[in-house]
Amino acid sequence: MSTKGYFAFPPSTPGTSRSYPTFIPQSPDTRETFVDKSAPGKGDETRSEEPPHNEERINRLHKERELIEMSEIEWVRGGGVLRDAQGRRDKTRTERIRAELKLQEEEKTKMGRWKEYDERWKALVASDKALSFTDIPWPLRTAPSSRDTDAFTLPAISEFLFESLSVRTNTVTKKSRIRSSILRWHPDKSSLVVGRVVAEDVDAVREGIHAVFHCLKRLQDDERDHINIV
Repeated sequence: MSTKGYFAFPPSTPGTSRSYPTFIPQSPDTRETFVDKSAPGKGDETRSEEPPHNEERINRLHKERELIEMSEIEWVRGGGVLRDAQGRRDKTRTERIRAELKLQEEEKTKMGRWKEYDERWKALVASDKALSFTDIPWPLRTAPSSRDTDAFTLPAISEFLFESLSVRTNTVTKKSRIRSSILRWHPDKSSLVVGRVVAEDVDAVREGIHAVFHCLKRLQDDERDHINIV
């Protein structure tokens, strides 16, 4: 993000007294060093555009830029609008920061859903209490209502399993996600879970597990076919 020569002002809301970032220092390539004209050997030289490029100075300038960018982000997050060096509203930079903030929130939500799902599974395995249909951490964005196995469709399960893979910091592959999910939902392994389900929900849980596993196998086959085609 370029910060060269920008000012940041609050939107013109009457009565506001909120503080805001005001001046953004110039980048090192535009900063000027003035030289004494009377110094021997300088002649008519009035300025040098080459600042000292020592490591300490460069590190300091990097930190300044980071602080400026952080202040701009927080300003836009709070509803502020950035302005350029001429005092005009900088809609392009403001909208770019707003889009980034929106994307960060979406990624946070996606990762939060997967983390909650994974933690619920770990807690379920570590416990030995009786389970109902709704106690099972089904791989869906929206938890199904009691004994509603119609919700276990391929698109719904795919959406939940893979949405967090689009997060920019993700390192998990699609193949790995499918494989770990198949191991978790395999009927032989999940029989231990079914054995703890209350009698009135056993059939629905068995049907749900079968539907989830069937979808996972289809996803695995699709992924394998895609790799073979490529």
